[in-house]
Amino acid sequence: MRRLTLPARMALLVLSGVVPLSAYNLGVVYLGYVHERERASAEALGLARAIAGAVEAELNTRTAELRVLALSRALRVDDMAGFRERAEEVVAGEVPGSAILLRREDGQQLMNTALPPGETPPRQGRDAPRQSLATGGSFVSDVYFGPVLRRPVVAIEVLVRRPGGQPDLVLAMIPSANAFDAMIRRQRLREGWIASIIDRKGVRVARQPDPERFVGQSVTPEFLATWSAGRVEGVAESISAEGIPVLTAYSRLPEIGWGVAVAVPTSELTRPALRAAVASLLVGTVLLASGLALARWAAGTVTRPFAALRRIAASADDVGGAPDPGGTGLPEADEVAEALRSGARRRRAATASLLESERRLRLVVAELNHRAKNALATVQSLALQTARGEAGGDPARFSSEFGARLQALARAHDLLVTFHWEPAALGAVLRAGLAPWLGGEGSRVEVRCQCGPTVPAAAPGQVQALVMALHELATNATKHGALSTPEGRVEVTCRADEADRAVVEWREAGGPPVLGRPERRGFGTRLLERALARDLGPGGSVTLDFHPSGVRAVIAFRLRKQPRLDDEIPLQRREPAGSGGQGRDADGRPVQHEKGEP
Repeated sequence: MRRLTLPARMALLVLSGVVPLSAYNLGVVYLGYVHERERASAEALGLARAIAGAVEAELNTRTAELRVLALSRALRVDDMAGFRERAEEVVAGEVPGSAILLRREDGQQLMNTALPPGETPPRQGRDAPRQSLATGGSFVSDVYFGPVLRRPVVAIEVLVRRPGGQPDLVLAMIPSANAFDAMIRRQRLREGWIASIIDRKGVRVARQPDPERFVGQSVTPEFLATWSAGRVEGVAESISAEGIPVLTAYSRLPEIGWGVAVAVPTSELTRPALRAAVASLLVGTVLLASGLALARWAAGTVTRPFAALRRIAASADDVGGAPDPGGTGLPEADEVAEALRSGARRRRAATASLLESERRLRLVVAELNHRAKNALATVQSLALQTARGEAGGDPARFSSEFGARLQALARAHDLLVTFHWEPAALGAVLRAGLAPWLGGEGSRVEVRCQCGPTVPAAAPGQVQALVMALHELATNATKHGALSTPEGRVEVTCRADEADRAVVEWREAGGPPVLGRPERRGFGTRLLERALARDLGPGGSVTLDFHPSGVRAVIAFRLRKQPRLDDEIPLQRREPAGSGGQGRDADGRPVQHEKGEP
């Protein structure tokens, strides 16, 4: 650190402000991604539970219908024609598109509504678990290939016990191809989400979207391992049948063994987070580039006077020549240069003169460092407040608003240089703050200054605060107030009041109606109500009136005492101002900076 130059130290200060801010923004983006992932998982799990409940209700309803059908009189007296007629009525009235079949326990079908009457049904090559049917219960099969319907099907089966020692029969229903797909469609899946009804072995009973491609096929190996573990419900990462990484929530029906899985593409969660991270990095890059450029400029305003002082000191030490009469570009450094010249002329007269010059040099160096740090802290605060406002998420808007505020700060600096950091005429201050809105034909901003001998001038610290406040008022009028409409106008006047204070009045007219004080306090409002009143010093006041006809503001202040280099100000008392700490303003007064305030 001891070998770092002033530009390097200022660049390091910029990095220490921008890098943590960018890291904070990225952390916020990551937390948002985690929250969105948890929300999507909970929504998908709730959807899986809802579909599973609908499937269970559907299976229970169809099982009840089969049990009622099994009690029909035609079946008890072996009237197959009458029983078929009754079964076809059930299919037509309750479950269109389904098929009902009756078979013996050895698999031979006795009747199948999917075949024309009189055609011999084929032997069924599978049996329901005898234990489940033997106890008088029901059974829902896994997916198998139906030889009659020629498609993957499932069967809902109940046992039919016949009197007189006759062999028991099995009554089964084959639901229609879209019976389970309709349950999924009723839930109105989000675009890109995938829902599947799965049997005990992990084979898809129904699926949305693309049921034609995937019904009857097993789930992917990644999810099959999770499904085979037997958990009732949960959320797991897997790969969809299309090869897309997904976050899958599943819920099973323990009594049946089936379940429902709802998959959410992970890209749906990562894409917004990635966009937000890129935007945050872009904003951080703009902040860093702007801060480094300003740091370089600010360092130059300090190092160039140092170089000029070195030239003047070298020429003053040249016994054979006259001291360099050139200036340094900075009033304080010019005073030091004059002191060096005077010291060179008196250096042989007394050693005390040389010590006095050295003391002055140390004082100026401390003052220059103090002002450079104050300027950089002001710019850093402008960047932070602009980033926290409505422009924080839009790099283009941030660049425009931040650049406009930097230009206003630069105009204040140029005005102070013009007045050699002495109190500036109030009319010049108003025109510097409103320069972008003045001049040219059709200007709707009128500045009237009744600036006589009684109107106080503005000290350097007050100049900067007034210029920034006028810039924020004009910017707000352009966006929302009188300057946002062709008929609107703004009148700015300055005068002296009864207490010999300078008074600046801002009046808007002809713009949109003002609905009262806004609920949200933006950067401009905080600057006017807090920072401006403080920077104006004792006796300063700021009044904002959100009148229906237009915003009005009254700013009053007294001229503050401007310290001079000849004043006896101990070096240890001129501490640089920092965010949230005690420091000195441009007038030498102690101020308490609040974190986040310019």
